[in-house]
Amino acid sequence: MSGIKGDNMGYVYVIPSVVEYAEKFKELGSLDFKIIRAMYRYGVRNISQIAKLIGVPQQTVSYRVKRFDERDLVRFRALISEEKLGLKSYLVVASTSLGMEELSSYSMTCFPLWRYLAIVDGWKHGNYVRYIIPPDKETDLKAFLDKLKDTGLILRYELYETTSPYYPLLNLDFYTGREGAPVFNWDKWIDDFDSFSEEKISEPSFAKAKFDLYDLIILRCLEINARMKFREVAREIAKILREENYGRFIPLVSRRFKNIVSQNLIRGYRVVVFPNLGPTVLFLIYYLKFTSASNLGRFLGGLSYLPYNFSYLKVLGKNEIFLHLVIPVYEYLNLRKAISRLGELGYLKSAYVLIGDLSQAWDNVKIYEMYKDGAWNFSYGVVLKMLKEALARRNVNLEI
Repeated sequence: MSGIKGDNMGYVYVIPSVVEYAEKFKELGSLDFKIIRAMYRYGVRNISQIAKLIGVPQQTVSYRVKRFDERDLVRFRALISEEKLGLKSYLVVASTSLGMEELSSYSMTCFPLWRYLAIVDGWKHGNYVRYIIPPDKETDLKAFLDKLKDTGLILRYELYETTSPYYPLLNLDFYTGREGAPVFNWDKWIDDFDSFSEEKISEPSFAKAKFDLYDLIILRCLEINARMKFREVAREIAKILREENYGRFIPLVSRRFKNIVSQNLIRGYRVVVFPNLGPTVLFLIYYLKFTSASNLGRFLGGLSYLPYNFSYLKVLGKNEIFLHLVIPVYEYLNLRKAISRLGELGYLKSAYVLIGDLSQAWDNVKIYEMYKDGAWNFSYGVVLKMLKEALARRNVNLEI
């Protein structure tokens, strides 16, 4: 579920795919899991604090973390506060004609304020795209989507206002000391449902922070790798701005990082680990509607027990979420039964499933390209121009 679109979609491949970490997972042990959990919770740079918190010598923790970095066993990625950037999250599920999936996804992401794209089947056949745009620009986004529909690039669409995604850490203890392919006990998980603590999700507030293009490029680097050295971040700034002397940006990165942290522009981290081989998993997106806020909260609390990669977004103002889940193929029937039981017991109203392919799911961290003269350069006119240019690059002749 991580990665920037490959050359076939017109973007440079930067972030390694999550499935590339499947073989590396075998090199991690119980102490590594302990360190990973602490870094996820307390931050990825203060190793001395991590060592004190988990009661392990700093030298040991430093060695393990250095090994994470050098062998790329674990990737820590910063989660930016989109609200503090003055941007609101919108999820679009768009149906497309057979054979039009790639062109329609290319068209839907022709401007850099998209954050996630997956080509999906199931409840809908087409594209699943998350955008972040200024809160007062929803009409412009709808006009753009209507234009895609009018030209046949998509057939229809549904638009949801959501939170930014949450990426809880999977239950790593599940894999400690186990041999073979362990199976999760879904029946016990359902039986324990009423005992799960309720996870609360607050509605986003748009108290905009102070930032500029430099900050956005730094955040872009930390989204790719939250442990990227400041020297390397400075290189990326120089590369993007086409400056030869990257050294002059090193002090700037150090200062700006402190400002980024003080304004809470980083709201947490996601951990890229992958316990199952890519060909043996299913990538599912569930649209779940719960019977009450309490049942939704308990479901979210119960997710912390799952030993598989997952993330979720809440639909604003409703007891509904979109749940991304990667599970071994052999777990699918048990998961289906668990979802059905939630309905039978009155916790869940309905469940709609989308089936994706991890090789056709991408992240975008290049939102800085849409920031111009101190403001987000988003409007219907701007994105329509970008759409025309994108289609021209593909030699696609449509009346736009």
